[in-house]
Amino acid sequence: MQPANKGRCLVLGCGGVTGLAWEIGVLAGLASQGIDLATADGLIGCSAGSVAGAQLALGVPLMQLLAAQQDGAGAEQYRPYSQQAADDKNRQLYDKVGADLKQARQRIGAYALRSVTPTLAERRAIVAARLGGSDWPGRSLHVVAVDAHTGEGRSFSAADEVDFIDAIAASCAVPGAWPAVPIGQSAYIDGGIRSMTNADLAAGYGQVVVLAPLGYRDGNPISGHLRRELQALGEAGGRVHAVLPDAASVQAIGDNVLDPARRAESARAGLRQASAIAQAVREVWR
Repeated sequence: MQPANKGRCLVLGCGGVTGLAWEIGVLAGLASQGIDLATADGLIGCSAGSVAGAQLALGVPLMQLLAAQQDGAGAEQYRPYSQQAADDKNRQLYDKVGADLKQARQRIGAYALRSVTPTLAERRAIVAARLGGSDWPGRSLHVVAVDAHTGEGRSFSAADEVDFIDAIAASCAVPGAWPAVPIGQSAYIDGGIRSMTNADLAAGYGQVVVLAPLGYRDGNPISGHLRRELQALGEAGGRVHAVLPDAASVQAIGDNVLDPARRAESARAGLRQASAIAQAVREVWR
């Protein structure tokens, strides 16, 4: 089957500040070998990936992004978090609601709305400092968030006329760690609650590369859908390749993906890993 080819798409998945650093390292490493994923016709990001996608769409040079990731914690703020604990809780919740994904996401949304977090103003300032711009870029960029009330996913783009910083902050609003973001008549939380990658939104592109800092996450039935997403894209006729962290990168990214002190190590790990994956990515991207 031949896809309705919209060209090349780069999908950037969830991963907190350490996963973001790894993504930047991978992108910079690939670019140094002549594979510039920033030239994608479409960019899709969720959570950390929404930041990376926004930075690429805004035209921030990769070497500048890489240097920023290696600058210690920078303006980032440490938050206590365990990805493994989140996976375990999601699995328990999934079982509790009888595998009803919408209800599970609604319950996560309710938890996010009642959680005590830094203020929205504090969070917006952190997000704005990452981006280097406050207006939607002129390129095709979609960032994914989840309606905290309905549990439904939503993809934001320039066409929605939603504040750019709010859209990125919503996509990155890890429940319990960062505040839900009011947009319109609702409030939105991390797009990773729908999927760690949301790669299914790349349907229709002929060539798709997915960066997945948190891997397949098969043990998280609420968010770990990457295998099925890749299978569906391939069956639709697209050339698809997913980049997952190797062993050294997994260790660098760590379990607390919201620990900015690990950014530099994570970026270096991604930079090193790029050499090993370059040929496979080139085959898809050519």
